[in-house]
Amino acid sequence: DCFQAVMVGFLMKVTTLLVISDEVIARVGLKHLLASEPGFEVKGEAGSKDAIQQASKLRPDVVILFAEVTRPSCAQLIGSLRNALPGAGIVVLGRETHHAYVGLLLAAGAVGYILLRATPPQLFNAISAASRGRRYVDPELSEALFQLFARQASSGTKVLSRREQEVLRMLAYGYTLKEIASSLNIGRKSIETYRARSREKLGLRTRADIVRYALQTGLFNDEIERAS
Repeated sequence: DCFQAVMVGFLMKVTTLLVISDEVIARVGLKHLLASEPGFEVKGEAGSKDAIQQASKLRPDVVILFAEVTRPSCAQLIGSLRNALPGAGIVVLGRETHHAYVGLLLAAGAVGYILLRATPPQLFNAISAASRGRRYVDPELSEALFQLFARQASSGTKVLSRREQEVLRMLAYGYTLKEIASSLNIGRKSIETYRARSREKLGLRTRADIVRYALQTGLFNDEIERAS
């Protein structure tokens, strides 16, 4: 029996983890919780500023990210983590229950979203799913998100030019006008013009409207047309 137990442990695939939070207590607490679960190994921890460096160095199977400490740049960090670790799963822990915001994080590259009030088994399930490339959303939010994505209509972006789509998508991700101008290598005034045109065409007034539109039309997921 002892030999069998040793063999089972040897054959069990260990899922390596990286915990990201700007709160040291949160990182330490989560590390202790995860260490108690067989099959999980926390390879390291990091704040948001060191997240990409640590992720590239440790190459974990799953990254666990506290959303509330990096907002509003959480979606950008997720996108950077996705680029640095294409094969890793990203699970977000947060308090936000608005399905548009959660949908934004999933569109950015997260495969799991768990509320901080969830139970440890739910978190373990999310991590296990992420390690297999499967999506896991907190049961409290899954129905609302399903309905949201079911309403997506990719044809909604056809009224926008290529540049307008690019600018609108980056605005939805949370980039500033200066960052967008630098990324697209065009002037800030041009970015302001594209933003104004997009808002006028679509009747969008706030950033929340932009995020909602991007989610409902599939702007996050679609390839931007080459013709403007």
